[in-house]
Amino acid sequence: MHHDEQVRLIQRALALIEAGASERGEPTFSPVSRYLDPARFESERERLFRALPIAVCASGSLAAAGDSLALDVAGVPLLLARGEGGELNAFINACRHRGARLLGAGAHHQRAFVCPYHSWTYGLDGALRCRPHAADFPHAPPERCALVRVPVGEALGLVWVVPRARREGESDRIDLERHLGRFGQDLRHWGYDGWVPFHERSFPNAANWKIPFEGNLETYHFQYAHRQSIAHLFHDNLLIADHDGDHQRLLLPKRSMAGLRDLPHERWAIGPHSNIIYFFFPATFILHEGDHANLFTVLPDSVGHSTVRAVTLIPEKPTSEKAARHWQKNVESFWGALDEDFALGVSCQSTLASGANAHWHLGATECSAARFHAAVERVLVGR
Repeated sequence: MHHDEQVRLIQRALALIEAGASERGEPTFSPVSRYLDPARFESERERLFRALPIAVCASGSLAAAGDSLALDVAGVPLLLARGEGGELNAFINACRHRGARLLGAGAHHQRAFVCPYHSWTYGLDGALRCRPHAADFPHAPPERCALVRVPVGEALGLVWVVPRARREGESDRIDLERHLGRFGQDLRHWGYDGWVPFHERSFPNAANWKIPFEGNLETYHFQYAHRQSIAHLFHDNLLIADHDGDHQRLLLPKRSMAGLRDLPHERWAIGPHSNIIYFFFPATFILHEGDHANLFTVLPDSVGHSTVRAVTLIPEKPTSEKAARHWQKNVESFWGALDEDFALGVSCQSTLASGANAHWHLGATECSAARFHAAVERVLVGR
């Protein structure tokens, strides 16, 4: 984020702190059917997750030729692989012979993919290299049996995919500069394209994929849900929100920001005195914490279950035990608070079918969660 933008945001924050206020929107309702309807869930998965870029891992986790990762995204088995020339490739993780998965879930390192069923072998570029008894397949020439490509790209230290087969005539590279917009430029200014992973985590979440974003796009809960962890650092229910299309940027001023009033603007820096949330629609959350970032993507598994893939990015790999301990402490602080959020989301999901509520209430300071829901609704109805 350029310095002049930091100054403008700090000025907005200081004005709200002085007034004891927060930015607000229109209060609204969220029908519980949004979290329970299987038909709606399938529509969300098809129109959102198989149509828009999703961040799935750190680029640095696939640093060397032969590094690969197998994972499922929105019900699609994917295989990511770093090629011999450094390019990143993404395929559907299915052999072109009889569809067996080439690799089991998780990280791997190998220079070829060998199907465990009949030993069809593919290069890191997805090309079919060899197969036993090749003469038995005159109807399936090798050039027509390459692995099916998936659109992929790298930006902000992350790998992004559109989890579906590449369409005829479509590039296999996602235009991420266009997709990420001005908030992507914010993060590039801080050097994210060169940041590396320090910690990665993946875990199941017994809640609809939308629920974690509701909790992380508002600060109304901070003084209550996080009273034993981070609440003391922040003002009560103070939020500054901006959007770029369906993407959002939220500024959460820390109490220390008030001390900037007595400093000249050229010495103002937003990082030490705030958390900044970047939400890239539909499902990627980045918390910028000044000198590092914690982020997660929530992937839909079923109407009431999801998978969270998370990573901590830092400017460079730690070169000492002291540095590693410093970053580990930051990871533990982040997940100490976020685990509280995810547990509460699971609690909310568990009561949805009870009949207690026909809808949930989103208050005026929960307007960013309401904006997220409005974006989802707009995509589902095709506007």
